[in-house]
Amino acid sequence: MTPLDPPLRPRNGRVLHVLTFTRISTANQDVRSNDDQQVYCQRHLLAHHDGPVEWHVISGRGSGEYLDRKELQQAEAMVESGGVDVVIVEDLARICRRSRAFDFCEACEDNNCRLIAINDHIDTGKEDWRLHASFAAIRHEMYNQDTSKRIKRTLRNRFTQGGVFQCEIYGYHKPRDAKCDADVRKNPAAEPVYDEWFRMLENGASYAEVADWLHQQGVPPGPYCRAKRWTGPMVRRITFNPILKGERQRNRKEARRINKTGHRRSVDAAPDKLLTRHCPHLAFIEPDRYDRVIRLLRRRNEAYARGRRRNAPDGRKGVSRKRTAWPGQHIRCGVCGRIYYWGGHGQKEHMMCSGSRDHLCWNGVRFDGPDAARRLSRAILAEVEKLPDFACEFLNRIRAKSEVRCSTKARDLERASHDLKEVHDQIDNVANDIAMRGGNDVLHDKLDRLRSQRDDIKARQEQLRHEARNGFVLPTMEEIRREAKGSIQALAVESMEFSRLMRRLVPRLTVHPVRLCGGGPVVLRAKLTLDLAPLAKITGHDEDLAMVLRRELTVDLFSPPQRAEYREQVVARRAGARRKGRWRGS
Repeated sequence: MTPLDPPLRPRNGRVLHVLTFTRISTANQDVRSNDDQQVYCQRHLLAHHDGPVEWHVISGRGSGEYLDRKELQQAEAMVESGGVDVVIVEDLARICRRSRAFDFCEACEDNNCRLIAINDHIDTGKEDWRLHASFAAIRHEMYNQDTSKRIKRTLRNRFTQGGVFQCEIYGYHKPRDAKCDADVRKNPAAEPVYDEWFRMLENGASYAEVADWLHQQGVPPGPYCRAKRWTGPMVRRITFNPILKGERQRNRKEARRINKTGHRRSVDAAPDKLLTRHCPHLAFIEPDRYDRVIRLLRRRNEAYARGRRRNAPDGRKGVSRKRTAWPGQHIRCGVCGRIYYWGGHGQKEHMMCSGSRDHLCWNGVRFDGPDAARRLSRAILAEVEKLPDFACEFLNRIRAKSEVRCSTKARDLERASHDLKEVHDQIDNVANDIAMRGGNDVLHDKLDRLRSQRDDIKARQEQLRHEARNGFVLPTMEEIRREAKGSIQALAVESMEFSRLMRRLVPRLTVHPVRLCGGGPVVLRAKLTLDLAPLAKITGHDEDLAMVLRRELTVDLFSPPQRAEYREQVVARRAGARRKGRWRGS
């Protein structure tokens, strides 16, 4: 036995308390490696100390870059408690990496605990430990970076050769012995599914509506999908996967480390890192159609983009993303303007003002949400039944305006083509500047803006061509009534389809507290704007036409008492009796 210099001495003079820290990085590593590290440390210590020893072992699994691991926190707590005399590890990276490892060594020194990292030749009992610890932390960081570069280099080369085809999505089959993307095949049954999928998106359906349709058709998600049911985010993710048009991409995203915790966050990679590979045999959608639908979706959802995508503060931060039944996340308080929440006064089927919940609004009246949805749908159907037919002069005026718009389509298309050519020239100039002089933030931002402008012009061209092909056909009022009744009556008020329909038909919905003049409880009355233009498929053609299909309604969300319910009938009958001379009351 060779004693250490200085020798190990127990704090209590009898038993040496030793903490051994072992760790493996991933679930793919053999868990027995922790036992091997423990035995290695024990043998090293026993070769330099012959006294009684009490061992404390902390074993874990996770990256050494993660600074919020519970094992690391446990080790720091044991050192600070003063119950450990020695911490011995195979190397400093078993504890953690970067400057946090050096901080752990200093914490051991502050608490009279000796740290020994065998392979790094670190012993805080010696004066030169800081130099060894600093070099060890830098060396372990460099090892990580070098390994990462080797892996990325290998994956880039294999991708260009058709490899690295991972986690195929719905509609694709990769045999076990497949070596490259040429061995991957399409599922013929997925052809009509993707065709209908994109047709629904072209006609204005949301991702959630496509997800519900896929679930109703019994279409299973991809083999690597953890969810068993299609969702809106899942549909969007697959829709924007260019493999559907026969183009594989890699390095669109990269992992960036958050230095505070060591975890990594997926962010957009630099454009020059993007790798593409054309695979026409994997295309489900024609490239022209795919690009057109993607431009349409970007333009349609641009107004709802979160701040991260618009370089602005996220205006929807803290707002729930979950799907909720109507009128959830739609109805607002007529007193303070805040939104109503489900769960009023502990009853999950009731709704109450969010301002009242936070003690910011005096309107504490709640109402039954499903019952209110039924009352509102009945009131809307009753109003639809009373819609008058279009007048002849009104129809003639609308048709004249439509003909004028159609005559300007060719001029608008010509102007859009000219604008597109100018934007393409500007993009080429900026790209040449970046290639010759090197890129900077100003040039890259300008290039991004020009590309966005180009996509907007292309989307405008597609819209103009679509309107020129289809023209404008004004449905009759009977067709609008039939469409409204069929859409509302066929859906259950608890369904997501009903929620999406009502959000389109009712752009504004507020509730106001009211009470009978003769006293009684405070109840809620809804005031809403009914817009039937979406059912008539009218989008921006004529404001006069939109106004004809717009109504302001008032709906009681309560059952009135008998004296109020029959008051108007009683008053009318009394007035009729007076006119006939039969009323003898005072």
